[in-house]
Amino acid sequence: MKGNIGAGRFDKGRMNDEDSSIDKLAYSNTLHGQANGKFAYYTADAGFNFLRGSTYKLGAFVGWTYYGQKSDSIGCVQIASPFFPCQVPMQPLITGRQESDWNAPRIGLYAETMLLERWRVSADVAYLPWTDFRGRDDHLLRPRPTFYDQRGQGGGGVQVEGALSYFFNKNFGIGIGARYWAMWTKNNSSVTYNCICDDVGNIVKQPALAKYSMERWGTFIELSYRFD
Repeated sequence: MKGNIGAGRFDKGRMNDEDSSIDKLAYSNTLHGQANGKFAYYTADAGFNFLRGSTYKLGAFVGWTYYGQKSDSIGCVQIASPFFPCQVPMQPLITGRQESDWNAPRIGLYAETMLLERWRVSADVAYLPWTDFRGRDDHLLRPRPTFYDQRGQGGGGVQVEGALSYFFNKNFGIGIGARYWAMWTKNNSSVTYNCICDDVGNIVKQPALAKYSMERWGTFIELSYRFD
C-alpha cells in the first residue's frame, strides 16, 4: 500500500479566457491575473513487487488519484476582439472564479533503490486510462449572474514523479522530488452556459461541446514512513 496527500496556495499567475461563437462573434480572448488560489490532491495505490533485492524494488500498482483547484480571476485586459471590451484594468478587482476537480484510476510501475545506507532514490510512472472532470466558471463582470457548468469524462492522463529521500532510521524519512501530471477529457465533453437573464430568476441554459485538459509540474518535499 502507498499513498500521498498534499495541499497548497498560490496568488500569482495569468489566465486566458477564450470564447468563440458568442453572439455571432468568431473569437474573443481576455487576459486576467490570478489570486486566492488553492489546490489539494491525493493518490492511493495497492500493488506488489515482482523484483526485489536487499537494496532495490521493482513493482506494479493500481490506484486512484484526485486533484482539485480553485482560484479567482483578477482584472481584465481584452487582447482579441474589440467588440466586447473588458473595461477593467489589471488591478485587484475580482472578475471571475474557476473551480476544477479531477478524478481518475491509475495503473503504473514503481522502482526504488538504496544509495549507501540511508539514501533512497524512487520513481513511479502511472497511466490514467479514464478521467472524470467537474468544473464551474463564474463570470462576475456581467450585469446578470452568469456561470458555465463544465463536465467531461473519458480521455486519459499520465503521472510521473521521482524523489531522493534520507532515512533517519529504517522507517522514517524526508525527501525532495519532482512530478509532472497531465489529464484530459475526450473531445465531446460538455459545457453549459447558465444565465439568470430576467428579473423573475429563470435560468437560461445553453449546452455545447468542449474538451478539457490540465498540466501541472513542480517540486515537492515529503515525509515518509515505512511499515515493517
